[in-house]
Amino acid sequence: MATYEETLSTTITLLRRHVPASKTILAEHGIQSDLGLDSLAVMELVADAEERFDVTIPNELLMDLVTVDDVAKAITRLSGPSAA
Repeated sequence: MATYEETLSTTITLLRRHVPASKTILAEHGIQSDLGLDSLAVMELVADAEERFDVTIPNELLMDLVTVDDVAKAITRLSGPSAA
């Protein structure tokens, strides 16, 4: 199980595919509002995260994934021992 910090770091790495290298990515940044991802890029990020962390993010949780921190926390919860 990855720690929150490891999950956050990997989430930021995954986001690099969609965000210019010159742009800083912080946990509190909004995925769409601050980083500029469109809905397709968000779905690609979710698919990348699901594959990387071997989790399934339920559809009802997708609307709650607003910030980078939200994504990292959701993945940490879903990959935790109680999720198995």
